[in-house]
Amino acid sequence: MKKNITYLFIFICLIISHLAHSQGEIKYITFSGLVIDSQTKEPLPGAYITIPQAGRGTLSNNKGYFVLGVFPGDTVVFSYVGFKKQFHIIPKKTDVDYSVFVELQVDAKMLKEVKVYPFNTEEEFKQALVDMKLPDERERQILQETYSPENIAKMASVHGMSADANFRYANNQFVKQIESRGSVTTNPLLNPFSWVNFVKSIKSGAWKDKSWKAGAEAAPRDNVTRDQYFRDNMKKND
Repeated sequence: MKKNITYLFIFICLIISHLAHSQGEIKYITFSGLVIDSQTKEPLPGAYITIPQAGRGTLSNNKGYFVLGVFPGDTVVFSYVGFKKQFHIIPKKTDVDYSVFVELQVDAKMLKEVKVYPFNTEEEFKQALVDMKLPDERERQILQETYSPENIAKMASVHGMSADANFRYANNQFVKQIESRGSVTTNPLLNPFSWVNFVKSIKSGAWKDKSWKAGAEAAPRDNVTRDQYFRDNMKKND
């Protein structure tokens, strides 16, 4: 009896030792990398990186980068909307940190042509097309008057302009003014004809004329009320 207990105890110890040794061989690996488009080389944010057998996974960030904890031998699946799935197996012998550069291929699927009709069958659509009532003379006249160039120009003239249309209109008016005058408005100080007239006024003595002051003197003084202004004018007239 004692021998059987001893053998059982040794057997249990061997099993525990084997399990501990086996678990010691399985090491946790930090799996990281970058997921990009194989054609444009642009990062794919929000790509799915999953381990179906373990039931866990992660998503790539806005730059396509991801980090996931794995074990040797795990099968990692990379997927993204509009791209083909890609599988990657973690090597049995690898370092604690393992990185990859994943390029997903575009999954282009050609869809069949779909014809949409407002009827249940093509025959009903053809029959409705044959039975369709064409516009009469009165309706054609209304359409012609509504979409005539004169009516469209009238509607455009009363319709409010956007900022772009207002800018174009101002430029067009400026160009029309230049074309009508045949010259562009310039600075008087840079105009030689203005300087000629100024020199002539000095020679003729016209620049000494002070008649322009009469209008300034006739203007009401500062801080005067309306009643006081009329009373002063009445006294001057008397």
